[in-house]
Amino acid sequence: MSILRSFVFLSLLICFRLNASPLEITITEGTIEPLSFAAPIFVTENSGSRQYSKKITQLIAQDLSGSGLFREVSRGAHISKIDDFDAQIKYSDWRAINAQILIAGSANLSLSGEITVKFRIFDVFAGQEIGKGLEISGNKENWRSMGHKVADVVYKRLTGENGYFDSRVVFVSETGPKNDRKKRLAIMDYDGANIEYLTRSSHIVFGPRFSPKGDRLLFTSNENGFFQVFIMELNPISKKVLNDNYDAMTFGPRFSPNGDIVAYSKEKGGNIDLYTYNLTNKKE
Repeated sequence: MSILRSFVFLSLLICFRLNASPLEITITEGTIEPLSFAAPIFVTENSGSRQYSKKITQLIAQDLSGSGLFREVSRGAHISKIDDFDAQIKYSDWRAINAQILIAGSANLSLSGEITVKFRIFDVFAGQEIGKGLEISGNKENWRSMGHKVADVVYKRLTGENGYFDSRVVFVSETGPKNDRKKRLAIMDYDGANIEYLTRSSHIVFGPRFSPKGDRLLFTSNENGFFQVFIMELNPISKKVLNDNYDAMTFGPRFSPNGDIVAYSKEKGGNIDLYTYNLTNKKE
């Protein structure tokens, strides 16, 4: 019996049986080896940006490592230091510590409180830059979003898939004792940071849904004494009953793929039927 030898990106445990019939291969297990990357602390272009360059770099590394597809090479193992964003990369130093990808960047904080982050991505073993360097600017209060955006770009360039780090999660927060639970609609970053409460705990809320653009929410609440679908604008925050349905119970809302139409259930005359509401022309 011959020995099958093949080199592939995924390590597969293969059981095979050779009969008179064609060869049968059964894949019973698969593993993915994370891609190693190095992320030196971004270059500090002025004293005010020091804390942000460190926090942004750490957040980028955390995002990528948390995906399970990447593994950070400890900064303690780094041979080279990057003190100048435009300096030539010593690829041999990064190969020596088995870093396949290098992420280099810089941060600058202006007097007006705006942070400018520049970054570049390098294929260490190929000895070349991946794509072109990018620059992102924003208020210092939004440094986390900027770090997530950088991680999204790195993820996209290395996997071909869109990143998800600069995204938010809407959920129902429950607090209080078992016999007196309080529910509030809340929103947070994908990693659990920056929690913001959108409703008070004096009413029941459930079933929140983002619009395709992420600028609106649908949810069901008994704020007016019975369950109704509400639509909430997020910037700035405001809410109202969908379609002014003050005389009927509504629930189970969903946005259409383009975000222009809402489908929901409505109780009327003892029956529950499916309705749609056009947000553009305000017609049911």
